[in-house]
Amino acid sequence: MIRISVIMSAFNDEKFLIESLESIISQTYVDFELILFDDGSTDATPAIIKEYAGKDKRIIPIFNERNLGLTVNLNRGIQLSRGTFIARMDADDISMPSRFEKQVSFLDLNPEIDLVGSASADINNEGIEIQLRTVPEKHEDIINLLPKANPITHSAVMFRKKSFESIDFYNESYRTIQDYEMWFRAAGKGLKFHNMREVLLKYRMDDDYVSRKSFSYRISDCKLRLRCFHHIKLPYYRYYYALIPVFLGLIPRKLYPLIKRIDPRMQDLN
Repeated sequence: MIRISVIMSAFNDEKFLIESLESIISQTYVDFELILFDDGSTDATPAIIKEYAGKDKRIIPIFNERNLGLTVNLNRGIQLSRGTFIARMDADDISMPSRFEKQVSFLDLNPEIDLVGSASADINNEGIEIQLRTVPEKHEDIINLLPKANPITHSAVMFRKKSFESIDFYNESYRTIQDYEMWFRAAGKGLKFHNMREVLLKYRMDDDYVSRKSFSYRISDCKLRLRCFHHIKLPYYRYYYALIPVFLGLIPRKLYPLIKRIDPRMQDLN
């Protein structure tokens, strides 16, 4: 019986996909399937997927005729999955070799926890580590940070499929920040989170990372928070937290690295 279903969606990711796939197929924990979508890519991504699927039968390739977006693919992948646990992975990130082994072991030892994430190291285009992305460890601390910032790195999570069935997984109304929205609903249903302190993922912060978060993205983030704060029964006087992404979108781009330094999730490597 397969224990882990890894869900990955790739769109024009030829630059980083091979490194990402190698980090998955080289895991010390081998009992998994990788449901891998090509989401209508126009570069070499489909060819890379076909090559790796031909070499490793654990990879289940799915080729979309047109781009459907990450959220739709995540739900489709979960519907096709056979594993007890769902592991997320992005096509430009890198999982540490023992990630699956350690997360499965943690969930087996802690049946009250529904989702486990981890700390991660941000890397640039060349794969050089630029900062540590720390996250609160305990459930209560995760919930406290949730209205201010996303306390869980999406591509580092593993969760119990049965637990998240109660909230119907991802909300396809959200093409982006679909993970953040799901955390709010899961918290409202009483699901329990935990982040491992160990770095189990290298998270890609490529050269376009900041520019991709356009002002319209910031507005969407603001609206999401306003719609979701009720799930965690946040007092109304704290709804001003919804303005945090708008503020970040208004500051000059050259000041963004300075602002990120005061983000409680970021730490220097030194």
